[in-house]
Amino acid sequence: MSDAFYLFSGCLIPTRLPFLEASSRFVLDRLGVAYEDLPDAACCVEPIGLRTMARDTWLVSAARMLAIAEEGDRDIITLCNGCYMSLREAAHSLEDRIVRRRVNAILGAIGREYRGKTAVHHLPGLLSEREEAVRAAVVRPIALPLVSHPGCHMLRPSGVLGLDASFRPEVVDRIASWAGATTVRAEEWPSCCGGGLSGIHEELSAKLLDGPARSHLTSGGRAILTPCPFCFVQFDIKQKGGLPVLYLAELMALAMGAAPERIGLQHHRNKLSL
Repeated sequence: MSDAFYLFSGCLIPTRLPFLEASSRFVLDRLGVAYEDLPDAACCVEPIGLRTMARDTWLVSAARMLAIAEEGDRDIITLCNGCYMSLREAAHSLEDRIVRRRVNAILGAIGREYRGKTAVHHLPGLLSEREEAVRAAVVRPIALPLVSHPGCHMLRPSGVLGLDASFRPEVVDRIASWAGATTVRAEEWPSCCGGGLSGIHEELSAKLLDGPARSHLTSGGRAILTPCPFCFVQFDIKQKGGLPVLYLAELMALAMGAAPERIGLQHHRNKLSL
């Protein structure tokens, strides 16, 4: 594959949180990452509700986008934990030649074939691999104490995703430190925010959110730091404690010189005083 990427923004960010995409593009541009939007992108088929109801549909839909990236000789960057997990697990499943042959029989009807060459990267992983460039791009360190919340779908299943450890994850904390922030650890085993259940069982989703929200509120952090748009929505809109939340790319964009209004911090429900 070439050094350039296709950017896959998913569904949630473009439709509800475009300011998270603005901060992500700012960071990628500052790092000189070559990228274009993934052509003909569709839904990754959300990995909890939709995928469990239609696994074959999920796999073929994901394989179509992996095939498009492969045709363009580019790997994929995701901005969403759910998209990362969905596409990464699909690529893993398609390593099985029998499964890939079955899926390609369906893709053949639309003139596509996936050969198994596309790699899927998540923005935190991309930043983690470019420490020197990230450090060099920081022009305004953000010396805030933050409590990190990496989110389930960046961590588990760790054997397939391979980005960070399920227990005591450290990638988000390490990247935040390059921006000048300090992080406090609220949980050894990061809890689910309930975001994946919010469209299925609102009461259960709220109960799941209550645990990490209470833990984060008493952690000493001035804000919650997450790389996941689903977690962002849960903490910014549904959390009762009022603790602000920052998307990881927002922190990095601020540290790289972005004005808060340029990356849309004014659209947060709970405002963070910088």
